Amino acid sequence: MLRFEELQMKIMDAAKNYLDVFDMATLIEQYSLNKESRLSMTLPELKTPYPLSATVTFSYDAQQTSYSLMFNEDEDDEEEEFGDMIDVEVAISLPYLEGYNNIAELFEEIVNNNPELDPVLVKKEFFRKDMTNGEEYEILYSYIIGGEELKDNQFYEDMFFQLSNILRNIYEKTRFYIEMSWYREHEEDSF
Repeated sequence: MLRFEELQMKIMDAAKNYLDVFDMATLIEQYSLNKESRLSMTLPELKTPYPLSATVTFSYDAQQTSYSLMFNEDEDDEEEEFGDMIDVEVAISLPYLEGYNNIAELFEEIVNNNPELDPVLVKKEFFRKDMTNGEEYEILYSYIIGGEELKDNQFYEDMFFQLSNILRNIYEKTRFYIEMSWYREHEEDSF
């Protein structure tokens, strides 16, 4: 089993080939010693505040963390298989856009282009300062990887190539609204 830090670096190296990683966090639960890695990224051409981003998260429980430290990767041990599965979760935060009503169509296109991912659309409602309702959307999917796939650099390259294509597709479909809603608003605030 790969050590937590090795998997974190494999994911980071592959992500940097396709996307702009703007945040990386490692969280360690104080009592259980479970570890979680969270990388936030966006398309290289987007500027802050990032209207479109993705977060890739994976975690090791305490048993997996200790198990990855106990065994040498060169050992072929049948017992190693039990803790050798990792769930890598991807969350794409869609931009909040005034006047954009095509979220369902955009999601359907992503599902049709990437059926193997089995993505899910999540809607979050919130209240703004002016007491009106707002909605934010996320697209979630995950990979369950294990065994030799954990060590295969090409798997991570393919994963981030696919993610960058999804983000680019979303950006192309919402670009006009992003520029009108996000960047113009922040330019007006700076005057």
